[in-house]
Amino acid sequence: MTWKSPCYRFATKLRANRPALDACLNAMAASLRRELPDYGRDLAIDASDLPAYANGQRYVSKNGPERERFSDPDASWGHRSAVSTRKGGGFYGYRLHAAVCAATGLPLAWRVQTAREHETVSVPPLLDTLAARGFAPVTVALDKGYDNGPIYDACADHGAVAIFPLRETPAVKRGEHHAPTCAHGAWTFAGADFKRRRTKWRCPTGECQPASTWRKASRLHPLIPRETNRWRSLYRGRAAVEREFGRLTNDYGLAPLRVGWSASPCMPT
Repeated sequence: MTWKSPCYRFATKLRANRPALDACLNAMAASLRRELPDYGRDLAIDASDLPAYANGQRYVSKNGPERERFSDPDASWGHRSAVSTRKGGGFYGYRLHAAVCAATGLPLAWRVQTAREHETVSVPPLLDTLAARGFAPVTVALDKGYDNGPIYDACADHGAVAIFPLRETPAVKRGEHHAPTCAHGAWTFAGADFKRRRTKWRCPTGECQPASTWRKASRLHPLIPRETNRWRSLYRGRAAVEREFGRLTNDYGLAPLRVGWSASPCMPT
């Protein structure tokens, strides 16, 4: 008997008892939330590629017949960016999407999809899972790849502030993301009303009338301005999800996969 057989049997049992597994995870999350007051308050969300241990080529050989059978038929082709010494490009496999507590580094919710699914698609389901488990995050730190309106709106719908740097869009190039200005200089941030989703800005000298103004929060002007130390501190918390991916791929041996991910209880059905 090889090591694969008990692995497959155990995964099959977990899939067959998914409600019990979900109840166990929810109970663990509730217990941790009671012990750790900041657990789940500030999140970090990202995705990591999981190359499959399989040949995903469409053709058996160059100019040859199409492949009829794949060793891992549930995987798909996707694209990954260059990181450190690793080249970017296409890969065959899956993507692990995870939400991690920035304070404790513990995972809160996760999804495994095939490589073709873009990372931004999994943010709303992750937030829904967190809400179902009783979490109400205040901030969500993401990288620049998540910078778009739907992601900002999804976080806002769950009462959280999206913490991500801006892409070089036309509005950013025109400087629309900067603080208000007047003849006395750039206005300073003077607080935020999270219920009304407004930020307050004040004239640097107080000579303008009125001396302060409220601005509606948006993707370009979040409730926690990018110019503040708090925003920079929260964005540094995104490293928590990177550390978690490092533990999963290196310490727990998920890179590269040796067992088809379709046998995993984490794979959505």
